[in-house]
Amino acid sequence: MRKLLQEISVIPGVTGSCIFDKKEGALCHDLHPSLSEGVLQTVGIHMVRLIQMGTMSGLYIKSTHFRFDKYTVVGMPLDTGIVLLTICESQANCSLIATTAAMLAADMRDDLAQGIVHTEKNPTEEDIILEQMPEPDESTAAELQTFYDKIEDALATAIGPVAGIVIQDYISKWRQAGPEIPTRLPELTAMLAEEIGDPEMAQEFARKIDHLL
Repeated sequence: MRKLLQEISVIPGVTGSCIFDKKEGALCHDLHPSLSEGVLQTVGIHMVRLIQMGTMSGLYIKSTHFRFDKYTVVGMPLDTGIVLLTICESQANCSLIATTAAMLAADMRDDLAQGIVHTEKNPTEEDIILEQMPEPDESTAAELQTFYDKIEDALATAIGPVAGIVIQDYISKWRQAGPEIPTRLPELTAMLAEEIGDPEMAQEFARKIDHLL
């Protein structure tokens, strides 16, 4: 996989490329020393959400690019929740980068498929415990869904229509960390507040949901 990324990284103006998974982060990357992994993480998660929003509207993005003041970001979906990201200088040749990425995409998908097979492992004790956790009863599930809807409404005022996608991602992570019960909702809201990033907006989000907890 790294050899495929290097074919992109040698294009003039490219400072780094990576395969980004919304759950695992950067699976493989080839970066210039000036480009931090933190930038990849931030850009990657937003790119995945953009592609998911398009899919929800029946718009299947093949490739996209954004020119910022410092960088240009070129993205291409490889699988559900997985994108090929290329970060380059602001005036780089995006057409050349996108064309090269498209030529390599099939090989990357093959490598990803092989990697998924090779990384299968026996369940850990923690996995077994999580699988054995009982599902909430109907009344508790209805109560939780009411909370989720209200939390999503509050989150949407902070980050916009992508809130629906974001909260589903975080509910999945929250469920993996323990039982799905109302007393654990503060853990979920704390995770979402951290995702917002902006301190004032995060504080406003916390204020709106404080009476629910």
